[in-house]
Amino acid sequence: MLFISISFYAQAYKDLPDTISIGNVKVIIHPSAKPIFDKEFNMLGANKRYSTALLAKMRLYFPLIEPILKEGNIPDEFKYLCVQESTLNPNAVSTSSAVGYWQFKLETAIDVGMKVDKQIDERRHIIESTKGAVNYFTRNNGVLDNWLSTLLSYRMGLGTLKKTNYAQDWKGKTEIEIDSSTDWYLIRFLAYKHFWEDKLQNEPNLELDNIMVTLQTEGGRNLYDLSDSLQLSYDDLKKHNAWILKDWIPKDKIYTIYHPSKIKTFVSSPNKPFVEPLETQILTASVDSSKLYQPNPKKKSKNASIMSDQVETRLHTVVSGETLSSIASQFEMKLPELIKLNGFDMKTMLMLGQKIKVKRVVPMLEVISQQLDKKAKNAPKKENNSVILEKPKEEEPTRTIHTSEKANGFIIAPADSREISIKSETEVTKVDNKNKVIEKAEPDLHVETSNASEIKHTIHIVQAGETLFRISKTYSISTEDLIKWNNLGKNPSLKIGQKIKLIP
Repeated sequence: MLFISISFYAQAYKDLPDTISIGNVKVIIHPSAKPIFDKEFNMLGANKRYSTALLAKMRLYFPLIEPILKEGNIPDEFKYLCVQESTLNPNAVSTSSAVGYWQFKLETAIDVGMKVDKQIDERRHIIESTKGAVNYFTRNNGVLDNWLSTLLSYRMGLGTLKKTNYAQDWKGKTEIEIDSSTDWYLIRFLAYKHFWEDKLQNEPNLELDNIMVTLQTEGGRNLYDLSDSLQLSYDDLKKHNAWILKDWIPKDKIYTIYHPSKIKTFVSSPNKPFVEPLETQILTASVDSSKLYQPNPKKKSKNASIMSDQVETRLHTVVSGETLSSIASQFEMKLPELIKLNGFDMKTMLMLGQKIKVKRVVPMLEVISQQLDKKAKNAPKKENNSVILEKPKEEEPTRTIHTSEKANGFIIAPADSREISIKSETEVTKVDNKNKVIEKAEPDLHVETSNASEIKHTIHIVQAGETLFRISKTYSISTEDLIKWNNLGKNPSLKIGQKIKLIP
């Protein structure tokens, strides 16, 4: 029986290492520590499904953690401590209220440079929390001068560890032996390091092209806006960016969002060796957190309108498929600005046909056109009932176009297509109910003529797609006059079939 027992333990421990390196420290494992080591090791491999899922997480997150540890001169093996602490779960919370990937308490997180408030919790941000862990390790190792002691200080705290024998016995040493009396936390870490390192090296990666995508974004945005612009599921974006507590990214600095994806930066084919990614795939794949990629800039149209510095507020009718984000993008507004302008909040749902306020930058052509209209309106009026058209830079006999009034419209003799000004032969007189004259005027009417024999221009019926500006240009009438004559109000909107007066 004694022989069988010895043979069993010899078989169980034959694959366990005698030494493990942590940074510049060589850790010798005493035989008395191997049963503890073996117990932790076997527990990690007990659930095949669990270990496979966690292995996939490591392949996803380690490329973000490793360069930060390297930049901070922290041993690469410390990445397994993050696995030991939280199993790479951003929402992990311990009984002592430690939170996130590296399990920081609130006071310690703030102390090592992380931001934690009602809007964001950087303990749940893989990059920011790793930077905080690097600061913590660097500070403690500066006092303890031993990476194994520094590891243990992560559980005990620097003040408590300094009172133990570990701090004095291990300080400055590069070779340490551990046994059954050594703190369990260190033995567990060595088991984690050995188990997962072996898995990463020897088990195939079943998701070779599944990598973490990082994107640097300015503050002042929300997840609904980001999910629309990145064409990603809101739920997925929320899941992988649990550090955003209120769906809103503050404006105080540049933040990094991340999302696992199978985006391929290039696709090869026989005819086209390299094909650019689709325009919708605006995230660029990265396995290095130091390379934070911006979306591909949109190409500007060669015929893009030149915009003025004038901004106007108008009503926009919501159509099928539109969201607050897409409307804000359409009018080149920031989403918070659109929400504030309409008194909405982030949970507001749009309805088909709903009218919402938007701000629009007025194109320079419209500004110039309005100025010309104003100039033409203020030009001296002719004293007769005719309009004299003169061709510039040519001396020709004066050309007169006569008009007459019939029924409710004006009839204009055929003429070349050009803009003319017409004055009614009949004076407009307004009287009160006692037949007392209130106002007597001769209204101007601006029309556009063509080669047609007769054209009537007193009422215009709104057609599909027509705007007030388009109608004003058609008849050379300023939009201000159309609004005034038709009592359209401050935020005019037209309906199909609506009758628009072309004279006051």
